[in-house]
Amino acid sequence: MVRITAPGWSVDVGDAEVVFGRALRAGEGEPDLPRVWAGRGLGLRDEDVPAFVGALGDVMATSQFWHARRAGAGRGSEQIWSVPLMRNGFTYVTGPCGRWNNTAGHRPAETFSVAPADVRGLRIRLAAHLHTG
Repeated sequence: MVRITAPGWSVDVGDAEVVFGRALRAGEGEPDLPRVWAGRGLGLRDEDVPAFVGALGDVMATSQFWHARRAGAGRGSEQIWSVPLMRNGFTYVTGPCGRWNNTAGHRPAETFSVAPADVRGLRIRLAAHLHTG
């Protein structure tokens, strides 16, 4: 397990999953946390997206990411993630985020996971979104 501390994010990179953490800052409440629809998608506050893209880049520099990519674990393509949608101060993407369960809708979460090989596609989608902003 590799621990990465990026601005605003804590990241634990394992062989099977990457766990991202975003703690509440002073003056924030649960509505400010990332929103996860288990197994289906992710919503980040618009102002959190640039630092999150940086954290994704840090994950891509780990041996766990490259082992997963080489092994063909996960899909690795940006096509598994939707084009980002901005709504009510959040940027949403659909894709394989978290573990699937029967809950419906996005829920605030302090932590969420993504398969190591799926990190690249998420970074491509969000970085392109920032670039075309």
